[in-house]
Amino acid sequence: MGMSGQFTEKFKMDNYSLIALVLFVLSLLTLFLLSHLLRLLIRKQIDDQMKNMIPIKAIRKRVGIRINWRK
Repeated sequence: MGMSGQFTEKFKMDNYSLIALVLFVLSLLTLFLLSHLLRLLIRKQIDDQMKNMIPIKAIRKRVGIRINWRK
């Protein structure tokens, strides 16, 4: 019993659509992780710079800096 040509073509398209969807989701996840890493690096750099100005950690935490990201 053989498969019809239409069925195999539809099956191939479904596979390609699934692969495209998986790649799209992975790229969005990668962008999210990279933006999160960038935010963490910026906060670490600010904290390191504040360490030089305010050596006591308890005071540094109370001062706190809010970072407003441009939209």
